[in-house]
Amino acid sequence: MKIALINDTHFGVRNDSTTFAEYINKFFDEIFFPYCKEHNITEVIHLGDLMDRRKFVNFSTLSQVRRNFMEPMRDNGLNVNCIIGNHDTYFKNTNDLNSPKELFGDRYDNFHLHESSVEVDYDGTLIALVPWINKRNRDDVLSFLKNTKASIVGGHFELNGYEVMRGVKFDGGMDDDPLQRFEMVLSGHFHGKHSQNNVHYLGTQYQITFSDLKEKKGFHVLDTETRTIEFIENPNKLFHFLYYDDSKTDYDEIINKMDFDDFKNTYVKIFVINKTKPYTFDKLCDKFYDTQVQNLTIVEDYGEEIEEEEVVDMTKDTITLIYNEVDTLENVNTGKIKELIRSVYMEALSQ
Repeated sequence: MKIALINDTHFGVRNDSTTFAEYINKFFDEIFFPYCKEHNITEVIHLGDLMDRRKFVNFSTLSQVRRNFMEPMRDNGLNVNCIIGNHDTYFKNTNDLNSPKELFGDRYDNFHLHESSVEVDYDGTLIALVPWINKRNRDDVLSFLKNTKASIVGGHFELNGYEVMRGVKFDGGMDDDPLQRFEMVLSGHFHGKHSQNNVHYLGTQYQITFSDLKEKKGFHVLDTETRTIEFIENPNKLFHFLYYDDSKTDYDEIINKMDFDDFKNTYVKIFVINKTKPYTFDKLCDKFYDTQVQNLTIVEDYGEEIEEEEVVDMTKDTITLIYNEVDTLENVNTGKIKELIRSVYMEALSQ
């Protein structure tokens, strides 16, 4: 059996942005549902954070989830097992009150929501599903992980020593010791795709911040017979950056050849290294504006000696830069500080 794996869909992300909503819909309409239909996939596992906002839901976002996710899942004959992620819960210390249950509950026969740990039998292959771990359910989860007969686990884990984003390892969560006995652990929560030991963080299906620029995005398919996971890439981009140096590049030629329609409704950041032809630069910017980019950011005054690798490094998002500063502190618990910063940062993104 082949099972489609998705996670961290974060419907309603970026203050219920319609641009992000359309971008997310494009992934499901053009990539996910056609692939499942073509490959006769009938089972889906969602590894948490179906929704983005913990405290309330926007009616436009609710309509989006119903029209572009729940109903197409049903209409395409897809059976969904979904666990609770931290963004789905109203309270931080319990999963009892959560948005997926309140919004969808038992309204869809093909949608099965799991607020506590459970084993699901997929044609003879047991898969353990573990929702967000909090103070109230921690002991029960650890007992479940110790006693389950499943060899594959899917969860929404916050693990120490794993990359919360590229180059930044998390400190302040759960150790992976209880997971080491399993053949394979599949997890949502951290948005960067990476593997360590037997744990595979699957990453988001699409870009959400500029820090996703260098990451491949998409979804995964688990084959229960071969015990392998296949990555299905999502080629759609929401964020773009380029570095402008007209001392090395003929931008008049690029402007004539570039298909600017690819940038419509996206976020573009231009790093200016050398600008000796202001008219050409203005013409490039006008092309982006005429294409109706969602946002164009121009970063200047980095000097003549800057290298392309440094420009790539500048695409790091705010939290990465803050983490880097925290790492320079001495005689403090940097893990706890990062945990607090990340919590506040993610809450701010939802506002």
